[in-house]
Amino acid sequence: MSTFDVIFIGGGSAGYVGAIRAAQLGLKPAVIEKNKIGGTCLHRGCIPSKAYLESASVYTEAQHAETYGITADNIGYNFDAIQSFREKVVNENWNGVKFLMKKNKIEVIEGTATILDKTHVQVTGNDGSTQTIEGDNLVVAVGTVPRTLGITVDGEHVFTSDNVWDAKEMPKSVIVLGGGVIGCEFASFYNAFGVEVTIVEMLGTVLPMMDADASKEITRAFTKRGITIMTNARALPESVKSGKNGVQLEVEVKGEKQTLKADILLLAAAREAETTTGAIGLDKLGVEMDRGYVKIGTNQRTNVANVYAIGDCAGGLALAHKAYAEGILAAESIAGKNQLQSIDMNRVPQPVFSFPQVAAVGLTEAQARETGAELEIGKFPYTANAKAKILADTAGFAKIIADKKTGEILGVTLVGPTVTELIAEAALGKFLESTPLEIAYNIHPHPTLSEALGEAAHAAEGEGALHI
Repeated sequence: MSTFDVIFIGGGSAGYVGAIRAAQLGLKPAVIEKNKIGGTCLHRGCIPSKAYLESASVYTEAQHAETYGITADNIGYNFDAIQSFREKVVNENWNGVKFLMKKNKIEVIEGTATILDKTHVQVTGNDGSTQTIEGDNLVVAVGTVPRTLGITVDGEHVFTSDNVWDAKEMPKSVIVLGGGVIGCEFASFYNAFGVEVTIVEMLGTVLPMMDADASKEITRAFTKRGITIMTNARALPESVKSGKNGVQLEVEVKGEKQTLKADILLLAAAREAETTTGAIGLDKLGVEMDRGYVKIGTNQRTNVANVYAIGDCAGGLALAHKAYAEGILAAESIAGKNQLQSIDMNRVPQPVFSFPQVAAVGLTEAQARETGAELEIGKFPYTANAKAKILADTAGFAKIIADKKTGEILGVTLVGPTVTELIAEAALGKFLESTPLEIAYNIHPHPTLSEALGEAAHAAEGEGALHI
């Protein structure tokens, strides 16, 4: 029987990064993965979707080349080539992760894990063979799966974000069920290629988890681009009909039913934990759960000694970089070399790679007001930013929310070009407990988009932005 210091059940973003950190700290880790090492983010989520969006961005820019004084004829796209680019990006990253496993001498065991007790795990291989391995510590990192709402996913006209990559051609029309991050990103992709897009969102706005100003900006931009947005709309799963002519879905808005038709229906409403207590044997250990997610305390520990949970299955923000951080935290805890005790969700950047992009860290304005703090809010539009004008992409803004008495930055929201990169400065500011003053007097290079954050910080200081 093979014995390890720590067994990671799941080789996605949380599991494989946690295993690397464990190996760096002198532990002997194993990773059990039933599909491909790298998990959802690498193979079915973050990486392929961003490759899609990069193709869409290049295509859009080429179509508007004359804005920059460039002439181009016969601009078109090849969906098979877009697919090939996506596959190339995924495979290059996959090979990189496999190399890291070998480099760090991490044993990757392919198969499905079943916990026998808190030190033994049975692995059923894809060929039906079984083996039992032993570990001093167990780390559950099994991730999430798309929520289908009882709708049959046929892989032909009805897809989830896990299998939409199997589509053989670009559709002419698509219904996107869900106006959150996944829905807005796919809506941006399809719309860029001239696909008729309808977003159906049950809440009152798209990106409902973001600051209200960001939701308004995205709604305005999407509407201008020709995307139809239906909010406060309840989809009726039982109404879905799929056939050779496409798919149809009934939606109820203000008590009235409407029938929507399209080539495909993309289920992007939500994901759910793949951690039902009986699925991998957590019930045998008495691990506490919370609505299907593993309940954790400090250092990612569960209520059972030497059993940890990390990544999406541990709840909180379902983001790969949050999963990375939790994998590192658990590994360091097991090795007795803690740098932190928990991941502060208010420090986790939340990027949305839509057109335009959205990124945030910390509280929204509504959440900040709920704290009872007296707020100082600074906002700066990209219409007044020189680099945004050079890019001919001036939609969006930078917004900083601070506690007027303490100077603490409570939240930052950015909308506009490359803000998924720019949010890192705000996240570092949160980590270092910076005030708007410190961001304002941090010298931002000119002309760059980052200047907008500095301008918003000056505004939040009460001094007023300089370029408006």
